Amino acid sequence: MLQPALPARLVDRPALTATLDAASAHKVVVVKAGPGWGKTTSVAAWAATRRACWLNAADAGTSLERLSRGLLRALRQRLPRLPAELITTTAQGADTVASLIRGLLDVHLDEPVVLVVDDAGALPEGSDSARLIESLCLRGPELLSVVLLTRGELGFDPGPVSEIDSRQLAFTEQEIAALVDADAAGVLARTGGWPAAVVLNGEGHSEDELAASVLAAEPEENRELLRAIATLGRVSTALCVALGFTDVRETLRGLARRGLLTGPDWSVLEPIAELSRRDTEDPEIRVKAAVFCERTGAHAEALRHLVAARKWDLVAQLLLRGDERIVAGGDADAVLAALEQLEIDDSRLHLVWGFALQHKGDWLGALHCYEQAGERTVRSSWRMGQLHALAGQTDKAVEVFERTVFDAVASLDEVRLLSLAVRWFRETGRHEKARELAGRCAETARRCGGHAAFAWSSRACGLLAGFDGDRAAFELHYGQAVDRARRAGCRMLELTIRSERAWFLAAETDPAQALAEIDEILVLGRQAGLTGHEPDCLGVRALAAVRLGRFDDALRDAGRCPRHLVIKAEVHRRRGEPGQAQAFLDEAMALPGTDPLVCATLARVVAGEDPGRARQLAEQAVATSQVLRLREVPALLARGWVAVLAGDRETARADAATARALAGRRGDKAGLADALQLAAATSADRKALLAEAVMVWKAADDPVGAAIAELAVARLTGVDVVRFENAVHAHGVRTDVSMADVLGAGAPRSARIVVRTLGGFQVLRDGVPVPSALWQSKKARDLLKILAGNSGRPVPRPQLVELLWPDDLSDRTANRLSVLLSTLRTVLCVPGLPADAEPLVADRDTVSLDLSLVDLDVAGFLGAASTALVAHRRGDQAALPLLIAADELYLGEFLAEEPYEQWAIQVREEVLGRYTAVLRALVQLVRDPDQQVGYLVRMLELDRYDEGAHVRLVKALRAAGRHGEARRRYQVYLEQMREIGVRPSEPDLFGDRPSGVLRAG
Repeated sequence: MLQPALPARLVDRPALTATLDAASAHKVVVVKAGPGWGKTTSVAAWAATRRACWLNAADAGTSLERLSRGLLRALRQRLPRLPAELITTTAQGADTVASLIRGLLDVHLDEPVVLVVDDAGALPEGSDSARLIESLCLRGPELLSVVLLTRGELGFDPGPVSEIDSRQLAFTEQEIAALVDADAAGVLARTGGWPAAVVLNGEGHSEDELAASVLAAEPEENRELLRAIATLGRVSTALCVALGFTDVRETLRGLARRGLLTGPDWSVLEPIAELSRRDTEDPEIRVKAAVFCERTGAHAEALRHLVAARKWDLVAQLLLRGDERIVAGGDADAVLAALEQLEIDDSRLHLVWGFALQHKGDWLGALHCYEQAGERTVRSSWRMGQLHALAGQTDKAVEVFERTVFDAVASLDEVRLLSLAVRWFRETGRHEKARELAGRCAETARRCGGHAAFAWSSRACGLLAGFDGDRAAFELHYGQAVDRARRAGCRMLELTIRSERAWFLAAETDPAQALAEIDEILVLGRQAGLTGHEPDCLGVRALAAVRLGRFDDALRDAGRCPRHLVIKAEVHRRRGEPGQAQAFLDEAMALPGTDPLVCATLARVVAGEDPGRARQLAEQAVATSQVLRLREVPALLARGWVAVLAGDRETARADAATARALAGRRGDKAGLADALQLAAATSADRKALLAEAVMVWKAADDPVGAAIAELAVARLTGVDVVRFENAVHAHGVRTDVSMADVLGAGAPRSARIVVRTLGGFQVLRDGVPVPSALWQSKKARDLLKILAGNSGRPVPRPQLVELLWPDDLSDRTANRLSVLLSTLRTVLCVPGLPADAEPLVADRDTVSLDLSLVDLDVAGFLGAASTALVAHRRGDQAALPLLIAADELYLGEFLAEEPYEQWAIQVREEVLGRYTAVLRALVQLVRDPDQQVGYLVRMLELDRYDEGAHVRLVKALRAAGRHGEARRRYQVYLEQMREIGVRPSEPDLFGDRPSGVLRAG
């Protein structure tokens, strides 16, 4: 027969075409789907551009003769030299006919041909017709490919095949949009991409008749299965088996291939599902499904089925058994919705309601529900106490515990309450009670039995070890707790314990490991559908990030939770932003049960402005850290740094030694590095201690701490101070703030000596210009200018002599230089500097300026510009603010009053080149055309023949809507190029190409 005619409106389907092309590389392709899936149309459209012939097997029925004649007619479409009839009769059987046809094909087939057999599934199993097609599939010539179209299973064995089913035949959203005028996404959702249903939907017709015909073609047991799946919405194969459907696996796959189901989580195609759901729904199916779901841990799904079945007594029982697991899986809304439909006649349901509200963030509503529950049972107490502890009200959690009525029989709820109470009592300073409760928890766990109980008991012991700084015991007990939780099969408990262990690691010993642990916990929780622990995990991640110097990450993860105020404050403290840090700490101080870390951090923040308050806060932190030993190191460091600023070296030295020993014993690298820095502030061996601190910061994976320690070394030695300051600035950290830390203790409070060389030469002492009479001679000024041009680098004495007295070859120049140095020391002398502080550094061979004592503007600009340009080349986000800061430091040409001195010219050109590069980078980064215009105008002030700047300026002015000014600047550009005899690269920016830009000759 001829290939079927294609519809007038045919959608291009490149993905399906590619699938058919890939499949046709196989000898046999089977396209299997139910009615309406467009098998014939899709394959016909594909075959139209291939060397294909078409046979409809349904036309032949069971007649071998009709099939063989139809086969020859089909093949003659591509092989016209084939005979019209076979020379034998079909009475000799299918094998003989197949052999003859194969022989003919071997003779006449000289290039690939595709034989499409439509309705191949209509050939009866075991019939001669079926055996004929089977023979062609199994033993046909190499150049013959066979494509079999069928609604169901074939009645013969085609051998190895490549199969295409309804999943590949379904329309995509883009294909639906090309076919119908309706909302493509909506049509896809209603039809599942079923081609016939899409067409009906697009024409405004109902798909009911189509769905009914498809269902009618299925046996009753399949229709019953489809009704059950349509009722439940989405099912697994195991659930189907649990519902009583036998041999269901192959049935499901067959239904999917025919396009009635989608898998592997099986759901019925929507038009068929809608028709199936119209039958009377059997609520017992949902009850059976709920039992299965609860047994397999899908408690939220079980709740959904029971609510849909309106089995309210079963709903209440399920909530009382499994509300914690449902809420932990992120389905608190489902719990609340179910409770809204229940008559609350059991006070325990108030606990369920409160627990769901608590995880939704409605803590006030949760507390109200817990109070309505009445008697303080162990279950109500651990839930209410946990709520108070999360709100930072640990003292109220303790009160709840003390009012609890305990049962005579040990239970998991009691073990959990005791384990939680260990922390509450420990944080409120009742050490002995906490230890007593830990022992009681262990005993109750033994009486209760079960891995979950022992997990909570081990957690309590690990908690005490963590607070006591006993890392070995901490690791042992928490390791046992995690193992027990896993063996209990309680993923939520496992994640809770692991996140608590990560908090201890982040707070003291190993923030990098804590970060890796939290990331794994978040992944595992989401895989298990558990999200209730995520706020705590983000808090731990924020704490780890701030200790690793990742400040933006820390602020993002800390969010708005009141428990994370001290984390946000620590970010701002380390960035050198005392105002913002103090705002968070003042808020944290107002909360009950203040953490010693809050007092310690606040003491360091206010020490520069209010030493008295800082000392009181530091003493309070040290005193309360004896209760919470986890905070001993930060408390001691706070008191030590406050003492340094106050000049109390003995206290600082003692606190540094104690903190250093504690941090080393506990594996607290950050605490150890800061203790080394504190020790350096009171030691004669400052450089070695600071260098060791640098190494420890690097070992702790904290680049910010390392950069700050390196800056402290540079300030101590006077070498590369500007470079290291710019490195710290690149991390977004200020270096000019007075706080109780290594920079606040070691940096000069203000620049007492300032040498300005950009935009004019001037020297200031304590903000006052040096009087002219003090210079005594112009040569002293020249000497300082030469030293300034070298930006703190030592200059050999012979070079200074050559620059100051180029024509004087006498021996008197050395004495003259000594006189000038004496004069310059007087000029740079500031009362009150330490005895060993010398702004002018001179030895037998060289002379230089000590930039830790002298604020030299050219050195500051060159260093800032270099750092900014490096950041720009690397694509760092900090590049733009660094470039803006460098631009603000450029106040004009270097020593413009020395236009002819070669040493000044070299520095001037370096500064000019660096500033031009800064402006060019700013033009690239800023998006505002008006800002670009400002930078480009300055570039042209530096070099009026910079063609690139001219062109960009014209374009920026046009982008800013300043067309008149753009045209004027365009004429200036053409004139400047004419002056130097250069042909403009863009002579027609306004479409009016100038003539005679270059003069002849």
